[in-house]
Amino acid sequence: MANMPQLVILAGGMATRLGDIATTVPKALIDIEGKPILTRILDHASEQGVDRALILIGHLGDAFDGYNHHTVDITFHREPEPLGTGGAIWNARHLLEAEFLMMWGDDLHTIDLKPLLTTHTEEGCLLTMTVTEAYNDFNLEHHNGRVIRYDKSGKNRAGLNGYEAGTNLVDRRIVMEYGQEGHWSWEEVVYPQLSGLIAAHRDDTQFHDMGTPERLEHLRSLFRMGRA
Repeated sequence: MANMPQLVILAGGMATRLGDIATTVPKALIDIEGKPILTRILDHASEQGVDRALILIGHLGDAFDGYNHHTVDITFHREPEPLGTGGAIWNARHLLEAEFLMMWGDDLHTIDLKPLLTTHTEEGCLLTMTVTEAYNDFNLEHHNGRVIRYDKSGKNRAGLNGYEAGTNLVDRRIVMEYGQEGHWSWEEVVYPQLSGLIAAHRDDTQFHDMGTPERLEHLRSLFRMGRA
């Protein structure tokens, strides 16, 4: 597959929900049955045609020294202090291409990327979000191909009918318009600003968030059983 966008992976979080598991190893390098989850993310991206990735690191960043992937050309960019998801992206704005795929370093989402690119092109939005309705929780509301509300807090669950599945296509102009110095959340700043202007790409491919010890063990068990 030609002309796949740059892949940007957010891998700088402190993984506080993982407790002792992540005190010495950043969550993106936690082993999943013989491979760090980061390698499994890159393996799938490479199979889809991705050949370059910008990995945003912070917490325990030294642990990435010497890390590489056999087919994806990697650039690491480290935040000087915890900046949140938005701050990390803003900190690396000079390395972002005009359009980029954005994924989270603790999510494994083995979707077919080509239909996502098609949706992004056809809808003409600056942000295209992968939305699933096949998850045990909801954090957004979407109608007629648009995400009209995102609610990470869960305080207003009325009307929520989908979940952000962790793979988005982003136009760099969003970063330049809404970015700011310091610590801030991409989800809590950008998504409300673009409410109704975010293309919703429906894909119910199973995705795995290993953000808690229970979810981590579930993902490991799937690989042990050959179901992931």
